Amino acid sequence: MSDMKQDQGMDLSRLNGITRLARAGALEQALILFRAQGLDARLDDPEVLTVHGRLLKDRAARVRGEAREALLSEAIAAYERASHMARATYPLINAATLALLAGRRERSRQLAVETLELIDGGDCAPETPYWLDATRAEALLLLERREEADAILAQAIRGQAEAWEDHASTLRQFAMISNEMGWDAAWLDHYRPPPSLHFEGIMGIAGDDAKARGAIAASLQDIGPANVVGALAAGADILVAEEALRLGGHLHAVLPCPAELFIESSVVPYGAAWEARFQRLMEEAASVLILDDWQPLSQASVSIARQAAMGLAIREARRLQSSAIAIRVEAVGEDGQCEGEADWSRHGREVRHVAVERSNISRATLPATARATALLTLPLELAVALPGESMRLAEHDGYVVYGNVSLTDTARLAQVLASRHPDARLGLDYRAVSGAQVAGRFERCLALASSDVGGALALSEPAALALSLQIPSANVEPMGSIRSAVGDLPVYGLFPDPVSGDELGEQPG
Repeated sequence: MSDMKQDQGMDLSRLNGITRLARAGALEQALILFRAQGLDARLDDPEVLTVHGRLLKDRAARVRGEAREALLSEAIAAYERASHMARATYPLINAATLALLAGRRERSRQLAVETLELIDGGDCAPETPYWLDATRAEALLLLERREEADAILAQAIRGQAEAWEDHASTLRQFAMISNEMGWDAAWLDHYRPPPSLHFEGIMGIAGDDAKARGAIAASLQDIGPANVVGALAAGADILVAEEALRLGGHLHAVLPCPAELFIESSVVPYGAAWEARFQRLMEEAASVLILDDWQPLSQASVSIARQAAMGLAIREARRLQSSAIAIRVEAVGEDGQCEGEADWSRHGREVRHVAVERSNISRATLPATARATALLTLPLELAVALPGESMRLAEHDGYVVYGNVSLTDTARLAQVLASRHPDARLGLDYRAVSGAQVAGRFERCLALASSDVGGALALSEPAALALSLQIPSANVEPMGSIRSAVGDLPVYGLFPDPVSGDELGEQPG
C-alpha cells in the first residue's frame, strides 16, 4: 500500500510539473515531458487524462483546419473520460467548452447541463469554492444565461480577489465562449487582473525629493499594477519600485550586468544613500534577472536590458490575461522617447508620462563603444554569406557566429534557415559587443546552438524577452536550462507557429 501511495505521489508531482510548464507557456516542453514519461498511454487515470486534455487543447490553438478538429476531438474525449471516472467538474466543463469550439453546440449544451447537475448533486470530486463558482458560471454562459453567469463570476472573483492566475484561466475560457457566441468580450475587462508595468526614468532626483515621490505615487495609485518590471538605477527607478511595493505590487528587477557593477555605474554616483535602498529592493523583489556579465557596462547593455524588461512585462500581462503599461518619469522640458518605446506604442500599448523637476545634479556617463548585437550561430556547412548587415564574427567547433544590429531581421532569417534545414541546430543571442571584444566571449551563443529544443530556434533569455517586445506574435517558449561553460544557461525556443497564449482563444497583445 505504501508503494502504491508513493507511486501516486510521484505521478501527481510529475503531472503538476507538466501543468506548470503549460501554464507558463512552455507547451512544447510540457508535451515532450508528458510523452517521454509514457503518460499519453495511461487511459485509466483521470488525473493523467485531464492533463492530456489540457495539452491537446493548447496544441489545438496553434493549428488550423483538420489538425485542429482532430486535436479538439481528442481533448474532448480525454476530458469526458476523466470526468466520468472521477465525477470531476473541471474536465467536464472543459469538454463542454471545447465542444462549442468544435461546432457541436448541442453537445456543448448537454455537457453544460451535466456540469450543473454534478455540482448541484453535491457528490462531485472536491474542488475549491472559486473553481466551483467559476465552473458554474462557465456552464451558465454556455447555456446563454449570460446575466446569471456574470453574477456568479463576480462572486467567484470577490471570494479570491488576488488569485490572478486562476482568474486568467477563467477569463480565457469566457473570452473563447463569448467570441464563439458572437458576443463582444469587452464585458470581461473589469474582471481582468491589474496591469503589468514597465518603469524607467531619470536619475537626477534627490533621495528626499517629496514632490517627485508624490507625483510618482499618484500615477502608480491610478494604475495599481500587479507586477512592475525594470532596472533599479538611482532616482526614478528606485522611487517607482518602492512605491509599487508599498501598494502591494510584485517587483521584477532586470539588470544589464551583475549588481556590484550596476551599483558602481548607476547607483552610487548619484549619492551613497541610494545603495542601501537598492539592496533592500533587491531583497524584496519577486525575481531578479541578471542579463549579462559583459564588461564594461555600456549604453548598449542598458538598451538590451530595457528591451528585455519590456518583453517581460508583456509576457506577464499575457500570462495573467491583463494589459501592459509603461511609465516614464521625465525631467520637465526634457521629454523624449526612449529606445524600445516605439515598439511598445506600435502595438497599442499605453505609456504614462510623469514630469518632475531635476533635484540632483550628479551625472554618470556610460561608454557608447559597444552596440546591441544579435548573434546568430550556425553550423559551418550553413555558413554562407548572409544578407543585410550580417558580419562573420567567430568560428569554433564546427559553428560560425554572425552579428547583426537588428534582432528582428536576424530572428526572421534564422527561422527561414531552420525551415530549410530542420535538422540543423541554430542559436540566437542578444548582447552588447564592442570592437575590442569581437574575437571572444561567444560561449553563450555557441552553447545555445548545441542545445536541442525540439526543432525550434534556441534563444538566450535576453533575445527571447526582447523578441516578445519587438515581435509580439512570435511563439517564444521557455525550454528549461542547459549546462554550459558559462554556467546554467536558460534556454527559450522560437517555434514557427504564431503565439496564441497557453490556451485556446487568447490573442497576442
